[in-house]
Amino acid sequence: MEISKLGYFSLAGWQEKKKQEQKSKNKVFYLNSLVTDIYQHNLFTVPGQGVLNYLQKKRQLDRLMITRFSLGCTISGKQLTNLLFQQKNDNFSSTDLLATNLVWITSDNRTSDFFLENQLIVPLANEEGKVVAFASRKIEESEVNEGKYKYLPSHHHYHKSSLLYNYSAAKKSREEEIYLVEGFFDVISLTELGIENCAAILGTSLSEDQIKLLANLQKKIILFLDGDKAGKEAAISALIKLLLQEIDCEAIKGNYEEDPDEICRQHNKEYIQNFLKKRENPYLFILDYYFSKWEVAENPQRVSHFVREVAKIFQNFRVNIRDFLIEKISLLVKWNKEEIESYFIKRHFPLPNFRYLQIAYCQEIIQQKEIIIIRLCIQSRAHWVITAKKNYFFFHKSNRRDYRSIYNYYSLDACSNFFPNQLDNYNISLEKDQKILETSETIEKIFQEIDHVKKFLLIYEQKYYSRT
Repeated sequence: MEISKLGYFSLAGWQEKKKQEQKSKNKVFYLNSLVTDIYQHNLFTVPGQGVLNYLQKKRQLDRLMITRFSLGCTISGKQLTNLLFQQKNDNFSSTDLLATNLVWITSDNRTSDFFLENQLIVPLANEEGKVVAFASRKIEESEVNEGKYKYLPSHHHYHKSSLLYNYSAAKKSREEEIYLVEGFFDVISLTELGIENCAAILGTSLSEDQIKLLANLQKKIILFLDGDKAGKEAAISALIKLLLQEIDCEAIKGNYEEDPDEICRQHNKEYIQNFLKKRENPYLFILDYYFSKWEVAENPQRVSHFVREVAKIFQNFRVNIRDFLIEKISLLVKWNKEEIESYFIKRHFPLPNFRYLQIAYCQEIIQQKEIIIIRLCIQSRAHWVITAKKNYFFFHKSNRRDYRSIYNYYSLDACSNFFPNQLDNYNISLEKDQKILETSETIEKIFQEIDHVKKFLLIYEQKYYSRT
């Protein structure tokens, strides 16, 4: 039976695809490195003087910091088009340049750069420190209601929500914690003061991919977002997301209104170091925020609303966290813990969903039966032949993955009578089960048992929906 009929891939084809993907990625890295040099060179030319003055005078950055973060600027809306797109290059093609979105072809077939002239340019690097995209910032105020920042549109090797600015530097830091801020200049200003263990969200919303990056650091995350209303709400949202993933985190106390960049430029290194020591437990930070936002102290009638909403926020947290919160809320609103607990009990102990439990139980049975089938296929090629003929689709993802490995091995090596390696999930001695696993009838019986469970589930679901 051909592998392709069951949807399994050709190893040679897969390797060739990966090779082409890596080749494409290397071209993107090369292109972006070249463009970074072009933009940085622009900054120290006469046309780039306006952006340089903005960095040195308004942002108070010296040349060392400008160079460290590879800051640059645009001096024309067609510079990259003229330099890279319209001239032949052995290292990349015009198609490669278009794929990065640095150069665009308009509807009337004109070519131009994505970024306009006289813009500050900030390179964006991935977790390995390779530049994958760019962002721009206006240096002049505009009457048109447009944002100050502009990011390259996503492409195959870049999604803004999948990276953190300065992540690779923070990852290399020996510090056991990392400061999480909103923007580029927050990171640059902290770094200028010697605080290099920092990274930026590039916005106010923390994405799932960014949370994974932070989890991989295995460091404490210290939130230091802007002090305005949007920044505080963003801090609350980020803390909840981090706590749900059980990532160790704290927040800088929220008695400031500026953004980190402004605070750093207004004070010296010693002041900032002391400022950053003023932190708060994330749960207490959240409680204090909502207690203040809803003005509970001035309006005792809002206590019930406060407790109810907090219970909603923490409804998916562990019971020990619930007990901690009940105690803290009790001290905050001066209610008995028993009164507060009733709000949480409603959230944490709903009526059992018997249909869900029945389905989960049947799925667990099927999972265990499939594990036995995988064990049999590992033990003997004969068992695999029976399984292959049935075209059985494994219910559980990890079982599908492991069966694919077994299938590919036996298909490519017709002389092997057993699978040479014990897979991680099945590295269990088969000797004690030898009597059960000796005959080919055993595997047929297991498939019959799986069919019985599936038929039961089908009938159960039909009866359930006929009642509803």
